[in-house]
Amino acid sequence: MAAQIESHHKSGDFDKALEVSARALEANPSDLRAYGFRWRLIADMFSETAARKRIQSEVASFLRTQPENPEVLKTAYWGYRELPLDDWDVPRSFFDKMLQYRGTEIHLLALLGLAERSQDVHQKWRYFQRVIDEFTASDDSELSWYLFAHEQMLWLAMEDRSLASDELLDDLIDRFLKVHLFLCQNQQAWYGWAYTEAVKWRLKFNIRLDKALDILERAEVRLGDKAEQKWLVEHNESSVEEAITKISRLRCEVYLRQERWREAHDGLTANAPDFLESLGARFSESAVNYFWMLGRSAEGIGEWEEARRQYADAHFAPTPHVEGRAGLERIYHQIERGFGGTFEAFLKEAESEYRIREDADREEIRQKIVKNRFRQKATDFSLETLAGEGFTLSAMCGKVVLLDVGASWCGPCNEVIPQIKTIYNQFRKWMMSLSGESMMVKLPNRYRNSWKNTSRHGQSC
Repeated sequence: MAAQIESHHKSGDFDKALEVSARALEANPSDLRAYGFRWRLIADMFSETAARKRIQSEVASFLRTQPENPEVLKTAYWGYRELPLDDWDVPRSFFDKMLQYRGTEIHLLALLGLAERSQDVHQKWRYFQRVIDEFTASDDSELSWYLFAHEQMLWLAMEDRSLASDELLDDLIDRFLKVHLFLCQNQQAWYGWAYTEAVKWRLKFNIRLDKALDILERAEVRLGDKAEQKWLVEHNESSVEEAITKISRLRCEVYLRQERWREAHDGLTANAPDFLESLGARFSESAVNYFWMLGRSAEGIGEWEEARRQYADAHFAPTPHVEGRAGLERIYHQIERGFGGTFEAFLKEAESEYRIREDADREEIRQKIVKNRFRQKATDFSLETLAGEGFTLSAMCGKVVLLDVGASWCGPCNEVIPQIKTIYNQFRKWMMSLSGESMMVKLPNRYRNSWKNTSRHGQSC
């Protein structure tokens, strides 16, 4: 029954899923997975108030009628978690029950849940410390949570530095790296993921940057392994060259913190990202931070004009770098005699030059999109519905095709299914009988502009 509920839920047939799940409640022996799927369904179907009322009532009934054991408690816990407030909807008395089963998964879930709902950073810290103390990285099923506890303690230390000394943070990052590498080994993930994350934490806290350089060297050595390269390419949608560039940029950031200006500047220049790939890349946080780092290293070697340009790119971006203006002010004081104006005039001129560069970059990105993406032939593919019916894209040439790509584990992807069905039901008669501009004429006014844009710029089959 659990499989049937999940299938109907995914297909958007919520009423049928609810009907099947109601029968599942009467099954003997009980299908615990069916309970979980039913509560997830209720959370998606009903308003927050109605869902909370139904799920709380059913979980309470479930706990009264089932023998108390770890699996039953885990099922009930995830039922509570379907409610809007997640761990805040779990009664404290229920957490106390979970904590009685020491060394089990529900004991771990209780500690993590109590940490999540705690508003005191010191209390959160103690709960995550208990996770680390009471569990080990030996159980694959708990490994990701064990790593999560280390990471959350690091985030808490970012929020309140009084929680940990530099020595404790140094040790915590070392243990974070060790656990992360173990996770990568078990999941056959790219080891560079663990190495680079550990370096980022050392940069955040500015702790033992000599260790950060050593970690990056180890990452490069590991990247020379053929098995590592194969896994990187096949499962991480990346290339060895991209991974090397990522490691090199992190090394440059370490050099910047160490005030090794020339090494930082040369490395950043040699490993510049492609900012003109898209508007998202051009104005992303990482791009703005790159401009600032390049400006800081240029300032460090006395290249005032380059520093002025890079600081301007960082400061006048839609989301400015917090230190961009300060960098421009330092450059102004270096060249104020030659400039001959006030700092405000200096800023105005720097912004004017920046806007010219920004407009040119926007136009180049637009031209790339027009050239590379519009009116391209879509890649042909075939798929099969849950009912066994086959579809091939090329067979639909000349028809309007609405394709939504999602995943069964993605909440927002599942939530949009009823909306897609509504769109289909509303427009299918027009789509069957009309095409092109004649279809546009029949559409309601609020849809006409979107259809014009789609018909003009949409991909053809």
